[in-house]
Formats: sequence, C-alpha cells, structure tokens
Amino acid sequence: MNIKKTAVKSALAVAAAAAALTTNVSAKDFSGAELYTLEEVQYGKFEARMKMAAASGTVSSMFLYQNGSEIADGRPWVEVDIEVLGKNPGSFQSNIITGKAGAQKTSEKHHAVSPAADQAFHTYGLEWTPNYVRWTVDGQEVRKTEGGQVSNLTGTQGLRFNLWSSESAAWVGQFDESKLPLFQFINWVKVYKYTPGQGEGGSDFTLDWTDNFDTFDGSRWGKGDWTFDGNRVDLTDKNIYSRDGMLILALTRKGQESFNGQVPRDDEQAPQSSSSAPASSSSSVPASSSSEIAPPSSSSATNAIHAVRTTPTVAKEHRGIVNAKGAKVNPNGHKRYRVNFEY
Repeated sequence: MNIKKTAVKSALAVAAAAAALTTNVSAKDFSGAELYTLEEVQYGKFEARMKMAAASGTVSSMFLYQNGSEIADGRPWVEVDIEVLGKNPGSFQSNIITGKAGAQKTSEKHHAVSPAADQAFHTYGLEWTPNYVRWTVDGQEVRKTEGGQVSNLTGTQGLRFNLWSSESAAWVGQFDESKLPLFQFINWVKVYKYTPGQGEGGSDFTLDWTDNFDTFDGSRWGKGDWTFDGNRVDLTDKNIYSRDGMLILALTRKGQESFNGQVPRDDEQAPQSSSSAPASSSSSVPASSSSEIAPPSSSSATNAIHAVRTTPTVAKEHRGIVNAKGAKVNPNGHKRYRVNFEY
C-alpha cells in the first residue's frame, strides 16, 4: 500500500490498523512450523525420509509451492502436495492445485502407507517434469499424473514442509489438544535437477544436493513466521530444531515451543550432506493402483484450505475466505492475500 507523504493522518490510521491486524494474527493458542527452501526451481525430483506427525485435527506435509500463488491478481496457482491428515495416518493425500486464487482446481487422491506414516520412517518422493508429476513412497510409484493440470504448473516452485492444525474437522478430524506436543521428523532431504537423459543410467534426474540435518543450514532453508485463516496455529521458527541428525517440526501449545523428547531411530543411515554430489539413479517404477485408496467420506467443510472430495463431479462447496498456506500475511496489504477457496 502506497501512502502519500503529506497524508500524515492516513498514515497513522493505517499504522494503527496494521498493528491491530498483527495482534489478531498472533492471538492463536497453538504454535506450528514450516520449513522452506530459499531457492525455487523449475522441475526436478525431491525426496525426504520422514516420520510424520499425526493426531486428529492436524496436517503433516511435504509440498512444492510457488510463492505468491495466493495473491489474487491473475497470476497462476502452482502447488503439488503430500499431506498426512491426522485422522487417518494410514494414508496420505496427494494433490495438484492449479488455477488462480479464488478459482483453484484440485485433484486429491489418497494412498495407503504401511506401517502408518506416524509409526515408521518412509521415503517420500515427488517428481515434477514438463510432462508429468509422480509420487512415490519407499521407491514405489503410487500416482502419476500426465497432462491436464501438469501443463499449468508453470514457473518455479520451492520445497516446503509444515505441521499445523486445520479448523476443518470434516477434512482432518476433530482437534484433540491432549495429544500435544506432536513432532514431524525429517532424517534427510535430496533434491535433483531435471536433466533429461543425462542422469545416472540415462535417467532424467541428477542429484543436486543432500541435507542430513547434522546442523541447520540457514543459507538453504527458511523458517516460517506467519499464519493463515482456517489454521488454529501460528507458524514459528521456535518450533523447528536440528537434533541428533534429524530436522524436527513441532506442534505445541503457545509458550511451550520446545523439544525434550527422544529422537526416534531410523534404521536407514542418513546420506552425507553436500551442495554437489554424484548423481543417483531414478529408475522408472510401474504404476501401482493397489496402493491408491478411496478418500474418506466427509461433509462439506468451511474455513478450510482443502476439503476431501469423494468424486470428481461433486458440486461446488464453499470453503470460506482463507489465505494461502505458506504465504506471509502483510498487514498493510492483507486484502490482496485473502482468497476465496470455492471450487
């Protein structure tokens, strides 16, 4: 928002309003966390070895996101998700979100994970190319989408992880704060460049960098310090830790941001961190429809970022006025960051 130098009275009014908005944004009773790469890239392969958090009412995720997608000025929405919904940690939700702020298009599917996502470490993978998006768990393909929405994933995306609590019980279940604190553990992350036919064994991906989180690399990662409507937590850097070779995201009560527990053991040894490492094979695995399960049924959700849809032909549901996850709220221009999730 531009304020003329001579409009002193208006400037004071805007400052007071901004202060009030900031206070409201920070008035939540719980704290969550979001980790994001400072660099966005176009295409690539992204892998993370994780033990997810799960309790009714929570979301534990790994996703690709184009910063600014949430701004309702005609720009495209660009996002690809892996989300463990707290009410059902025996599966995860895959999703592509395209369209524009206020007119998003989604394609949610659910996939079985065994042992459950909060009971064991699994290696989750996303491959993004000009022609397809592919999801894998422990090296096995669970979904591959070609054409359609993929052609609308334009520009660049950054890799993100977050742990938060949705106010949509229909989507994630009723929130049970007695389960707090909750923790999402990330053993390592690998990011590959998209190099068609030039990767190891003729694959399309070449390993760019690996992080095993022996320490926190502030030159690579940022820590979220924002919130959004439909989320009962404030995302804060106080709930991101590097401990015993593990990156930890926490969901806690406000004022209790800490980790005093024991880091779980992952039987798979973490790779060596690097900024440049030898290429790793990305062999193609046939599609497996057996791992895909129907989404749980639910009633229409309001004030939610997403809602589970039982069929692709479901009637439009009003999701409420919310602003995007991963988008820092600018109190001086907050109206630009509010979008209507109504598909």
